[in-house]
Amino acid sequence: MNMDHALFSTLLNNLLSVDVTDATDMDISLEAFEKKYCFSIRMQPMFTQDALHYLLSSSKGGMIYEVIDQLGICISFFTFDNRSYIIGPYVKEKYSELKTETMLAKNDKSSSKSLAFKLYYTAFPIVYTEQITSVVNKCIISFSPAESEYSYRRLTGFIQDVSEEDDRTELSEKNYSEIYRRYDQEKQFLSMIRNGDTKNILSAFEKMSSPEVLSVFSKESLNYYASGYGLAILKALSRKAAEESGLSVITIDEITQKYTQLSSATNNADLQTRYQIDMIVELTKAVHNHRLSLDKYSLSIQRVLEYISLHLGDHISNENLSANANMSISHLAKVFKKETGVTMTEYIALLRCKKAANLLKKTNLPIQEISSYVGYSDNNYFVKVFRKNYGMTPTEFRRNA
Repeated sequence: MNMDHALFSTLLNNLLSVDVTDATDMDISLEAFEKKYCFSIRMQPMFTQDALHYLLSSSKGGMIYEVIDQLGICISFFTFDNRSYIIGPYVKEKYSELKTETMLAKNDKSSSKSLAFKLYYTAFPIVYTEQITSVVNKCIISFSPAESEYSYRRLTGFIQDVSEEDDRTELSEKNYSEIYRRYDQEKQFLSMIRNGDTKNILSAFEKMSSPEVLSVFSKESLNYYASGYGLAILKALSRKAAEESGLSVITIDEITQKYTQLSSATNNADLQTRYQIDMIVELTKAVHNHRLSLDKYSLSIQRVLEYISLHLGDHISNENLSANANMSISHLAKVFKKETGVTMTEYIALLRCKKAANLLKKTNLPIQEISSYVGYSDNNYFVKVFRKNYGMTPTEFRRNA
């Protein structure tokens, strides 16, 4: 009897909630894999078509291989019934800002890459080796009961060697009134997010889902906010409310994707609910901070400030800034100085020095690497700018930190 390979892949994917690639046709599948998943060829040599071809071709039967690159991104691969399968990418721990900054600086990447990497990293589910090996073996035995259990092997030296996711209920009049009431509560709740009301947002959510409030609802509505569907709807509405406040959609996606990843790593309903609440609180705080720091500026200057923040480690030209503000360079310079109190050059230097100061305090990275990471290729010039902003050299700052 011929094995259903598509069913096998789908079963693995559903049980692990991780992408599964049938890589038997290596020329097509591996090229697509590299284009879809490779963030940096130099830092992820294992994700290149050639490297994967070599690994899969050299793999032995009865073995599950796992590779972890220096970015913390993992894949597993194995052969079964004369076909090759790749599981992943996936990660094993939650995102670390400091770890990312250290890694990017060591690899001569600018700070502007950190947000792109964060969005890349948090797009993958958190899965552990034991889950991979257990599910793979169970699926293999389900399709081929006579098959021996596969062993596990981690390829630790690969990076150096290679170098470069109908219950229908009739609605009575009472249920309609409950829906209206629930929507009224949601409107108040979302208004708090829109206004950055960090003081009351948590108590508002708890009030919406408290037993005292829900006790007046029918059985059908009782667990609405505690259910996966109810929370998913509330999550989408919260994102929209944050966007309507003027908060950058990039910041919104950064926050929500992080908590989506954390939720995917557990089957504990209480913990998943906790993550959703934490996401809502963090969104509201972000709106609050946005209103404090950017709401006082015109929309044109807000766009310029956001561009600077997103490209801080890159070369930032006046032409790029004026294009974002949709005004001439000379007019932008006057408006920027009037609204912020400093020139664009001074503002960029201050932000870069703040980021550098944080790395000087929290890491042992060489000053040259920190300089390059925050956007200064000339270390001597970086020292001069840093001294102007902090009254001391980076070395002196680190010594006194």
